[in-house]
Amino acid sequence: MSAGAVEPGLASLARGGELADEELKACCADAYANPAVRWLLGEELHPGGAATTLRTLELAGLRPGERLLDVAAGAGASAILAARELGVEALGVEYGERAVEAARADAAAADFEASVRFLRGDAEALPVEDASFDVVLCECSLCTFPDKRRAVAEFRRALRPGGRLALSDVVAEAGALPAQLRGAMATVACVGGALPLGGYEELLAAGGFSLARHELLAGDADLFARRIEERLRGARLLGIGPPEGAPLRVEQAIDAVRMARRAIADGLLGYAILIAQLSEPARSQT
Repeated sequence: MSAGAVEPGLASLARGGELADEELKACCADAYANPAVRWLLGEELHPGGAATTLRTLELAGLRPGERLLDVAAGAGASAILAARELGVEALGVEYGERAVEAARADAAAADFEASVRFLRGDAEALPVEDASFDVVLCECSLCTFPDKRRAVAEFRRALRPGGRLALSDVVAEAGALPAQLRGAMATVACVGGALPLGGYEELLAAGGFSLARHELLAGDADLFARRIEERLRGARLLGIGPPEGAPLRVEQAIDAVRMARRAIADGLLGYAILIAQLSEPARSQT
């Protein structure tokens, strides 16, 4: 965990205080491209991993030959998975340049260069044409976006008539969470900016979507948190510390995960799949 330098976004977070929107975006991108973070998460970047991705796409009715837009695609695992398992054409958009490079390399290694592409871009200003995708996928990321309404508007702009939005994300009763699970660091960890289920429904409705169905995955959320806690305990046992300038020490991180697990047990924190449909034909956003 101690190998490598801390990226600029994480270093900014380590200094404390509030982050500007662009700093927060960079910090999130840095965090999930960091080898130590990926080790900590076990390469499973959201609860349920690939199984949750496939379940989300199944509920969205993604069919062979359709076009998928994966927003905040990270290193591209979900887009490649969708192409391999469901026979779709996929475009992944990711804010972090390093992650885009890694995703392109993985697509080439898997021989999916013809059907899976990756672009660097911002979820709040997607580099795609209007009405060009059948399904938009966004996993464990909407909760981190500074301007969620703008991102939802961009999802809508990208979808063809009859298109579907496939979300999986953290759900939280933010006002009831302890202070350590709020703020910039918690937002990067996909907790601080999360909404309750009703909050997502209101956000989507305001953006021209109707929630078609949802599934709560509390068991997957707790298992995900428990695995992180186990890895942190292992790091402490081995005397492995985070890089200089990292925003949390191991003990602090263990305490935060314990709080998250208590919140999950109390029903204040969890993970959900949400499938939404366009409530009316999409229009260009100006």
